[in-house]
Amino acid sequence: MGHQDKSKPFLPLAPGPPRILPIQASMAVNRPKKNSTACLACKTAKRKCSGPPSPCKACVSANSENDCHFDPSRDLRRKVAVKRTIQELSDVRDLLESLLSTVRFATPDKIGEVVGVIKGNGSMRDIAFAVGCPVTNFADSASLSNASQLSNSEDGEQVLESPMCENFGAKARRPSEISVVSTSPKIDHHIEVPGGTFDPFARISLESLCNIPLYEVPAKPWTKVTSDDNMVSVLVSLYFTWDHPCAQFLDQGIFVEHMKSRDVESEFCTPLLVNSLLAMASAHCDSPENYLHTANECFRGEVFLAEAERLWKAQEGRPSLPNIQALLLMCSVLSCQGKANLGWLMLQQAVQLARDMDLLILPEAPNSKHMFKYDMTPDMEHVRNITAWGISSLNGQMSMKLKKVATLSLPATKIDTGGDHDFDWTPYPRSNHITYSTKRAHLPEVRQGLAELTDIMLHIEKLRYDKELNSDFDLLMARAEVPYHQLQEWLAAWPSTSQIEKEPISQILILRIKCVHVIMHLIEMLVERDYQSSKTAQLQETWFNQVEEMAQCLRIHRQSYGIKHIPSQLADSVQGALRVLVHRLEDLGEAKHAFIELYRFGVAMGQKFKSTTVIIQTIQSLSSDRSAIMPKQAIAILNGSE
Repeated sequence: MGHQDKSKPFLPLAPGPPRILPIQASMAVNRPKKNSTACLACKTAKRKCSGPPSPCKACVSANSENDCHFDPSRDLRRKVAVKRTIQELSDVRDLLESLLSTVRFATPDKIGEVVGVIKGNGSMRDIAFAVGCPVTNFADSASLSNASQLSNSEDGEQVLESPMCENFGAKARRPSEISVVSTSPKIDHHIEVPGGTFDPFARISLESLCNIPLYEVPAKPWTKVTSDDNMVSVLVSLYFTWDHPCAQFLDQGIFVEHMKSRDVESEFCTPLLVNSLLAMASAHCDSPENYLHTANECFRGEVFLAEAERLWKAQEGRPSLPNIQALLLMCSVLSCQGKANLGWLMLQQAVQLARDMDLLILPEAPNSKHMFKYDMTPDMEHVRNITAWGISSLNGQMSMKLKKVATLSLPATKIDTGGDHDFDWTPYPRSNHITYSTKRAHLPEVRQGLAELTDIMLHIEKLRYDKELNSDFDLLMARAEVPYHQLQEWLAAWPSTSQIEKEPISQILILRIKCVHVIMHLIEMLVERDYQSSKTAQLQETWFNQVEEMAQCLRIHRQSYGIKHIPSQLADSVQGALRVLVHRLEDLGEAKHAFIELYRFGVAMGQKFKSTTVIIQTIQSLSSDRSAIMPKQAIAILNGSE
């Protein structure tokens, strides 16, 4: 037995390579392929379909090739069908909401036009166009054709599984592949790679893959946060669409041109300025790359802000136009994040640099001569003018918001309304089927309007801090008549609300809202000083009239461009109105519809700007204690059922 055991072969320690059998003729026979879906024509005719690609054999035999469309989303077993159902329900809800708003607030002529479309058996899309609904993704032959062409995959899924933002369609990467470069020693240990916490429907679709940014600009050498050119291009396009027109700190064309050049020695574009701009634009996109703290959506874009702060520290206070522009952008970002006092400090640094460069007139030396004496190119003079007036405008807004003394006078040069005449504006990203007509950006006119508003704001702030008026309310009322009439004349010089509704222009709506906000601020100051309550009732009535005007402008903006992308300049106006209305919930009266519109915008902006979250949380706490006093539609918005 022992001898036999020794002669036994040892078993292999590891399995050997699999045996490869030659393909025999009997094995090479193709098995019949199981069709996962039938075309719409075969489903209607209840006949057997051979499956994709289009046209199928049955439709060819029936001479109905043009009707052969494969739509996997009709199969309720597929995930894409769930997404389609959600989208269709959202579209119908938005259409109903726009229709109700039109009936409530539109003119009789506008209502008659909508009713005529409905009675004329107009399609859902025709009705959506009539009421100005921005979402019209109702099924059409084009969408069916696209679905038919892409129905050849075995599993039938027609979306690319990726958590990237719907605008970032050029590169579909997994969360583990996202590159986040830490640049600030303060927050290195806080940086987390996003993963597993995103909306399961935030996938790249065919529509987003076809979404081309307005400006193609490189990521390198401007930022270390990402090397994705498409991502940076999308953010730059978002900034110049929604934030730049009514907060102009730089020249759009000159900046984009120099950013494309990749020249880090440029006098109009620097890494500090680019990262500050990207931090501001990040509020308009839900990409995981824009998150530093994935648990808090209000901190999106903080990676860019951290990089900008690091670069600003390395500048050691060197005066230059890009440094001033970057500080203005960082001030705006911090203000939207609920850090207005920190943003004020950034603004004061920008003011000091601007004085060092003779962009501003010193209040204590209004007749001082310029120290900067050198030949400047026309581009440099133009950008200096834009930046100077941008500082003045932002300083007036921040002093009004924080009730701080505006120690800044107007810029050293008159407003430059030249340049930027060739720029067009379109509501990027065009994420629906509406074809917007391209319109002029009106950048010079907006600069002029902002400059006039800034002058009036500085006048109002002087009234607030005039010690002579503290004890004499009648004298204060008399002097307040001057800026009040100036604001009314300013509104009369621009298109009225009814005129804007016929041809909506986002920038004009925002300017009008800004002016209404300044009027409300003036009235609030007078009410605070009316210790005898002699004029309080009259002032409050005027204030509520302005609230309704603001709500009407917001409604037009929402119906024209949706509520997903909201310019950051609207945050202070909406917050200011809600801050007063929250204490008047029991007696809103005719202002109920205005409150609902303002609250709708407040909830939407609370997801982007932390500064709005506080007032929304206050309203939520009051509604939980006294829910009966809240309008039903506001409760629906609060519960997310609207």
